[in-house]
Amino acid sequence: MLNRFKNRFKNLKQKLLVSVSGGLDSMVLCDLLLKSDLDFSIAHVNYKLRKKESDFDENFVKNYANQKQINFYSISHDLSTYNKSIQAKAREIRYEFLYKLTDENKFDYILTGHHLDDNIETIFLNLIRGKKNNSFLGIREKHNQLLRPLINFTKDEIKKYALEHNLSWRDDSTNKENKYERNKIRNLIIPVLNKVNPQYRTSFKNLFEISNLEFNIKNRYFDLDLSKFFIENKSGQLSSNKKFWKSFDVESFELEYFQRFGFFDKAELFKIIRSSSGKSIKSDSYTILSNRNEIIIHKNNLETIDEVLLNNGSNHYPIKIDLVFSQSASKPSRNHICISENVDKPLKLRRWKEGDYFYPNGMIGKKKLSKFFKDEKMSIFDKQNQWILSNYKDEVLWIVGLRADRRNLVKNGKCIRVSI
Repeated sequence: MLNRFKNRFKNLKQKLLVSVSGGLDSMVLCDLLLKSDLDFSIAHVNYKLRKKESDFDENFVKNYANQKQINFYSISHDLSTYNKSIQAKAREIRYEFLYKLTDENKFDYILTGHHLDDNIETIFLNLIRGKKNNSFLGIREKHNQLLRPLINFTKDEIKKYALEHNLSWRDDSTNKENKYERNKIRNLIIPVLNKVNPQYRTSFKNLFEISNLEFNIKNRYFDLDLSKFFIENKSGQLSSNKKFWKSFDVESFELEYFQRFGFFDKAELFKIIRSSSGKSIKSDSYTILSNRNEIIIHKNNLETIDEVLLNNGSNHYPIKIDLVFSQSASKPSRNHICISENVDKPLKLRRWKEGDYFYPNGMIGKKKLSKFFKDEKMSIFDKQNQWILSNYKDEVLWIVGLRADRRNLVKNGKCIRVSI
């Protein structure tokens, strides 16, 4: 096992952070790293779930780190009275701590002790929970900064190594309880699977390899070929011509491209690609809008700002906009306007409202903003993101970056110069 490990990670010369619980897997991982002369530090989280046992775990890992002269980091977070999903919360706390340490100490990788048997259990969890995509990928050996060096080793191999090298570790008594889904799979389902097929690990290992190969090929196609059919605008929205997507039917795997934005229902995607302008569908993170001959993908705003009062001078929120008194006005442009010093103040940036109208510079009469937006062929997203500069009475002064209202414009002499 040591030789396999060394051959696989002989070039891993970066600065490493290892998540260590004190259990068999993480202690074997530490020993393999030490014997491979790799540079690593240890991080431990005490969740206080097993009272004194949890404290013994922390002291065990701390003493090991001191004995081996390894940098040690730990936090305590009491989850003993937590009523919801303890494992999910523990994972959230653990990874938040690990990434915080990584940022503060410039670690290159975070290592965990996940192994092949963990991976098999994860497949069953994915199926039970109805995971919508990549259910058979399991736990990947490397994903961004996360590295799982033991993912191709079995639990039996890990235990055999520990016994042969006289390693010490802590046993988690709750692993024998069937309180959690993973424990039920490990203690109830896996033994039955082993009776049906004692070589089940080999079968799953082949499944992981095939799934990862398909995943990589598909994403390479998505990134190199399908991504070419999207154009990103200055607001970060992606747009693509409907004509291209209409060439695929509802079963086409090309529609899986949209899974990266949280859209898994191919039938729903098939409909939106063929729908009339204005129709939209939403995932947790994105919205897809049908807009004339194109579809637009827009990241959902977690924070909505409807109105902000502006100060004289530079304003940096929600956009950079400057209000400066000037002795010489100039003609309006897309980047600035000059307005009367007598305008009702304070000025404000706001979103447009139904019924808003303005007197467009260079035109006779007034016009509703909704009509102006339609004439400009603005999408729903464009309208939602458009800022309006108004006076304190809510009268429109400028559709920012597009068209000024002529009523308060000054073209020479003293003015307030508003620029973006």
